[in-house]
Amino acid sequence: MTCEQIAPGQWRLSFTEPEVGFLIQVLARLGKHYQEDVARMPAALRAYWQGTITRGGVAGKDDLKESQEVLAEARAELRAERLALVETWMREFELTEERDPWKVEISSAERDEFVAMLNDRRMLLALELGITEADMEADPRQISNEARRASILEIDVLGHFILVMLGPQIYRP
Repeated sequence: MTCEQIAPGQWRLSFTEPEVGFLIQVLARLGKHYQEDVARMPAALRAYWQGTITRGGVAGKDDLKESQEVLAEARAELRAERLALVETWMREFELTEERDPWKVEISSAERDEFVAMLNDRRMLLALELGITEADMEADPRQISNEARRASILEIDVLGHFILVMLGPQIYRP
């Protein structure tokens, strides 16, 4: 995968055929997840999407409840926006004739949203399987559970994609 700035606020992402195959699978899973009813999710995933407000700057119990509802609504809107982006990317992929490499031109805002979506997938995998930082540091050959090992590798690859996309912004000379 490569990420290059082609104009102020415009980026070109380029994916090899194996990378785009992986990415399309990730996007498809994210699309299903974004459509899922948060109320039916396991507690850890529900907490991730609804968020938790502590009393910090909130005065009373009613204010806390109202703030929590506002946060949950904002995150629901975020999920809907990200679902629309997943659907757009999937549609563009289906319509593209040249897929090796597959090139996508996006704005800085879309790139930032895409990074957040990839991070959503990383967090969802970690929460679903209870994957910790220690698990991420372990030798994959030492992880006997196949689903867990595959998820750790997926988290790692998605982390690499995120670093590639943010790299031009982070590592400016």
